[in-house]
Amino acid sequence: LLGGDGSMLKMGRGENHKALFFRLIAELGAAPITEAFIKSKTEIIVGLCEGGSITIAPHSHTVDTVIHELLHRLFPMRSERSIRRTTSILIKRLSDEEVQWFYDEYQRRKTTGKARGVDD
Repeated sequence: LLGGDGSMLKMGRGENHKALFFRLIAELGAAPITEAFIKSKTEIIVGLCEGGSITIAPHSHTVDTVIHELLHRLFPMRSERSIRRTTSILIKRLSDEEVQWFYDEYQRRKTTGKARGVDD
């Protein structure tokens, strides 16, 4: 999976990706990972890897998902494609402060439940 210089080798179609997944599991245990808000005036940053340390913005995908599901609630007759498109457009127009406020409000209002199956 890695070349002699440490670069990623392209996996062939149908190759087993388990080896890479196991490397990722090992790296997850070894890497220093911090969850923190990441601000940028020019782009949305959801994660950084600097000097081997990883920072993950907790709010980005969470806010995207919450907005997506709220749109389904508001507009139950709209297609999944329409909801995805609207979510994407809205997320791109929110400021860092708006995203952080929305995330904080979600954290304040959420409850934790049991795992749910959708195929049952």
